[in-house]
Amino acid sequence: MTPTSICLFNHKGGVSKTTTTFNLGWSIARLGYKVLVVDLDSQSNLTGLVLGYTSVDDDEMEAFYSSRSNLTMQPIVESLINGISPAEFMKNDKGRLTPTGHENLSLLPGHLDVADLDAQISVSLKIASGIPATRNIPGNLPLILQEIAKSSGVDYVLYDLSPNVGGLNEVILMSSDYFIVPASPDYFCLQAIGSLEKNIKKWYREINRFKEDNNFDSKSYPIRNCPKFIGAIQQRYRPRNEKPAKSFDAWINQIREAIDTKLAPTLESIGCILPRKDVQAELKGTDLSAYDLAHIPDFNSLIAISQQLSKPVFALSDEEIKTVGKVFGHAEQTMIDSRDRFDEVFEALANRVVNLTR
Repeated sequence: MTPTSICLFNHKGGVSKTTTTFNLGWSIARLGYKVLVVDLDSQSNLTGLVLGYTSVDDDEMEAFYSSRSNLTMQPIVESLINGISPAEFMKNDKGRLTPTGHENLSLLPGHLDVADLDAQISVSLKIASGIPATRNIPGNLPLILQEIAKSSGVDYVLYDLSPNVGGLNEVILMSSDYFIVPASPDYFCLQAIGSLEKNIKKWYREINRFKEDNNFDSKSYPIRNCPKFIGAIQQRYRPRNEKPAKSFDAWINQIREAIDTKLAPTLESIGCILPRKDVQAELKGTDLSAYDLAHIPDFNSLIAISQQLSKPVFALSDEEIKTVGKVFGHAEQTMIDSRDRFDEVFEALANRVVNLTR
């Protein structure tokens, strides 16, 4: 069975995209599916989150990346830049994916060299018809990632992308089955929705032209160019009475309106969105409406414990909150109650995503 790929993308930074990728991957894994999260940001924040920011020093990181028993983006980038085909790479590389704290969740670690491949893909998309030697570069990255996922027997692949509009993000998003937009309630994220609408439309046209100019068969080409938008995850707001405080709620409403009036109609015109009625049906019985998949408040002090233990806030045990968080009494109970609410939110989110994508 071919794995289902989901891209988490917003070219505006600071929207908890990496944390959401990790948390959503863990949540889907808890439902019994095998999940692979792929770190395609050259800053490798997802990799740091999984390996442990506080427990990994420079020597350990150097040993981790130099060991060929660990499959990371480093040899993948190296092989693609050197013209090695995905089939040849898969035949010769014996590296293993990195396990996480959940048995059903694994990581393909990122690397700084991803930025070099990004530059090559951006150039190739523009010059391949004139320089045929570069024509395979854009499609080979999604192809090799698809083959790794397939050979690993995973059900879901979640891509964590960097906050930019470079060629790598273009080919990964447009080769994915689905995509989600993490959002935060502020002016710049509102502006990013309009920019997303323009860029995805431009990418759709560019990939179509690239395939036509280079005589690629649309049915078999790894960049299928029809990712379906599932919705946005609104997060990083301060709650009041378990609802967004008024100032945050205003931005959430404006972002939702921008999605409804700008992003969704454009995506519908190019066939890159799930039908509103399907998303709305999945949200029945909640306070949410299409295309809002979840509202997730700020993690506050739980995030420090989460990062120290390399696990989501909702997976923290009572004992971990008490001992690692060094809290007791009312503060301890408040954090446990908060953990439980996040647990409910992410379980519901994972079920929605699975129901909409299976």
